[in-house]
Amino acid sequence: MATLAMDGHIPAHVPGDLVRDFDFYHPPGLGHGETLDIHQLWKDVQDSHPRIFWTPRHGGHWVISRYADIEAMLLNHGTFSNAEPFIPRGVIPFQTPVQLDPPEHGPFRKLLMPAFMPASLARATDRARRAAIDIIELLQPRGHCEFVTDFAGVMPIMAFLTLINLPVEDFAYLRGVAVEMGNPTNPGAAQAWADMSDYVLRQIRQRRDAPQDDFISSVIAGKVAGRPLTDEEVFSMCLLIVGGGLDTVVSMTSLAACHLAQHPGQRRLLQERPELIDNAVEEIARRFGTSNLARLVRSDTEIAGVPVKAGDIVLGLFPLAGLDETVNPDPMTLDFERARPRHLAFGTGPHTCIGNKLAKREIRIFLEEWFRRIPDFRLAPGTMPHVHTGLVNSVARLDLVWDV
Repeated sequence: MATLAMDGHIPAHVPGDLVRDFDFYHPPGLGHGETLDIHQLWKDVQDSHPRIFWTPRHGGHWVISRYADIEAMLLNHGTFSNAEPFIPRGVIPFQTPVQLDPPEHGPFRKLLMPAFMPASLARATDRARRAAIDIIELLQPRGHCEFVTDFAGVMPIMAFLTLINLPVEDFAYLRGVAVEMGNPTNPGAAQAWADMSDYVLRQIRQRRDAPQDDFISSVIAGKVAGRPLTDEEVFSMCLLIVGGGLDTVVSMTSLAACHLAQHPGQRRLLQERPELIDNAVEEIARRFGTSNLARLVRSDTEIAGVPVKAGDIVLGLFPLAGLDETVNPDPMTLDFERARPRHLAFGTGPHTCIGNKLAKREIRIFLEEWFRRIPDFRLAPGTMPHVHTGLVNSVARLDLVWDV
């Protein structure tokens, strides 16, 4: 085997034929970030690498990409702990309850639920739709936009800020911080996390001085096992929700828009058959998953017949679960008529993304309101989408044009 330029070691229990030089922050073929389909690059990894393999990058970890293996890992929280979901280890502040396992996880998660109840979701959905309509009607006469900045980075974030009662005028600042936070190996990531932490702490202090009927105030007043939350727990939970609500839908919507800009037949199908939109939302989540998250192995076990040891880290390439042909035939085709699209874009089990219902509503709003006003759009001539990969696969720039 050729010498691998990597930063970790290879443990004795890792078979040599399962070692690959793989950095999920820089997947093969990405280059400078310009590509028409980042998920095709990920699919190439799935097709060309073993079902489970080891990379010494970022301290060394296993990588899995098949639906059955990722699902089994997510459901077996006793063996695969959420204590280390981010790679490299320790690069992101501890987040409660994401980094807790059942049964400790449950009581904290319950404190988050009121923000995602039907009435709250309805208010956020209404705000998202009003924002979407206003933005699109402003953009339509121009005949062009940079989709991420002008639409995807505005509508869902404004809805989310409405959901948790943060100032909607902060969306641009928070979006900029979130972009830097997505790749903790970037030079600006540490400062971005510090900036987000400062922002969250200011919001907590304001509500300690003047409680409101909102998410942060309810966390401050919350109790677990009959005791008040510590200051650290309040901060951690608020950081989790604020930071976690700023990227997934922005990325998924942008990835879908990039694909649809290149496939007029699929655009026409949605225009002619709006009854397909509900299924289209699931199919978009399947085809354009975003998150790459890990688990800490608590006890010796096997994955796909390969022994893994306690203390190992296993990275699940969640977007590739939906691109696994064993559960979704012809997985690279975006098929709005696909029967029961199967994916793990929002996880499964006790750590299922708490905001998945809002995310799906926001994707639906994009499909409904954008297509009503700008049904035929395409990539701007001479441009290529620019993407980032890492904890979240995202689009940094997407230039679109249409006839006015």
